[in-house]
Amino acid sequence: MKDLSFERLKSKARIFRYQKLGINITVTIVYIDDTFFCGPDLTILNDLKQKFIKQWEYRDLGELIEFLHMHIIH
Repeated sequence: MKDLSFERLKSKARIFRYQKLGINITVTIVYIDDTFFCGPDLTILNDLKQKFIKQWEYRDLGELIEFLHMHIIH
Protein backbone atom coordinates (compact mmCIF):
# COMPACT_ATOMS: atom_id res chain seq x y z
CA MET A 1 0.00 0.00 0.00
CA LYS A 2 2.92 2.30 0.66
CA ASP A 3 3.94 1.91 -3.00
CA LEU A 4 0.54 3.38 -3.94
CA SER A 5 1.06 6.38 -1.59
CA PHE A 6 -1.37 5.12 1.06
CA GLU A 7 -0.71 5.89 4.71
CA ARG A 8 -1.67 3.29 7.33
CA LEU A 9 -3.70 4.69 10.21
CA LYS A 10 -1.89 4.32 13.51
CA SER A 11 -5.11 3.45 15.34
CA LYS A 12 -6.17 0.62 12.99
CA ALA A 13 -3.68 -1.72 11.32
CA ARG A 14 -5.73 -2.51 8.21
CA ILE A 15 -7.18 0.89 7.38
CA PHE A 16 -5.28 3.04 4.91
CA ARG A 17 -5.72 6.64 3.83
CA TYR A 18 -4.82 8.27 0.54
CA GLN A 19 -4.84 12.04 0.35
CA LYS A 20 -4.26 14.06 -2.80
CA LEU A 21 -3.55 17.80 -2.68
CA GLY A 22 -4.73 17.86 0.94
CA ILE A 23 -8.39 17.70 -0.11
CA ASN A 24 -9.52 14.38 -1.59
CA ILE A 25 -9.41 11.52 0.88
CA THR A 26 -9.86 7.88 -0.01
CA VAL A 27 -10.10 5.23 2.66
CA THR A 28 -9.23 1.61 1.97
CA ILE A 29 -9.94 -1.23 4.33
CA VAL A 30 -8.06 -4.49 3.87
CA TYR A 31 -9.12 -7.63 5.71
CA ILE A 32 -7.32 -10.82 4.65
CA ASP A 33 -8.49 -11.11 1.01
CA ASP A 34 -11.32 -8.56 1.13
CA THR A 35 -10.66 -4.94 0.27
CA PHE A 36 -12.83 -1.94 -0.37
CA PHE A 37 -12.17 1.61 -1.42
CA CYS A 38 -14.41 4.53 -0.49
CA GLY A 39 -14.18 8.26 -1.03
CA PRO A 40 -15.85 11.27 -2.62
CA ASP A 41 -13.98 11.28 -5.96
CA LEU A 42 -14.87 8.40 -8.30
CA THR A 43 -12.01 9.24 -10.68
CA ILE A 44 -9.42 8.88 -7.92
CA LEU A 45 -11.10 5.70 -6.62
CA ASN A 46 -11.00 4.05 -10.03
CA ASP A 47 -7.39 5.09 -10.59
CA LEU A 48 -6.32 3.67 -7.22
CA LYS A 49 -8.24 0.44 -7.80
CA GLN A 50 -6.53 -0.04 -11.18
CA LYS A 51 -3.11 0.47 -9.57
CA PHE A 52 -4.07 -1.95 -6.80
CA ILE A 53 -5.20 -4.56 -9.37
CA LYS A 54 -1.85 -4.30 -11.19
CA GLN A 55 0.11 -4.86 -7.97
CA TRP A 56 -1.96 -7.63 -6.34
CA GLU A 57 -4.33 -10.33 -7.56
CA TYR A 58 -7.64 -8.55 -7.17
CA ARG A 59 -11.08 -8.57 -8.78
CA ASP A 60 -13.38 -5.58 -8.79
CA LEU A 61 -16.83 -6.91 -7.89
CA GLY A 62 -18.55 -3.56 -8.43
CA GLU A 63 -20.61 -1.63 -5.91
CA LEU A 64 -20.17 -2.82 -2.35
CA ILE A 65 -23.20 -4.66 -1.01
CA GLU A 66 -21.67 -6.66 1.84
CA PHE A 67 -18.37 -6.56 3.72
CA LEU A 68 -17.46 -8.96 6.54
CA HIS A 69 -21.11 -10.03 6.86
CA MET A 70 -22.28 -6.42 7.18
CA HIS A 71 -24.89 -5.29 4.66
CA ILE A 72 -24.00 -1.93 3.14
CA ILE A 73 -26.77 0.56 2.32
CA HIS A 74 -25.85 3.51 0.07
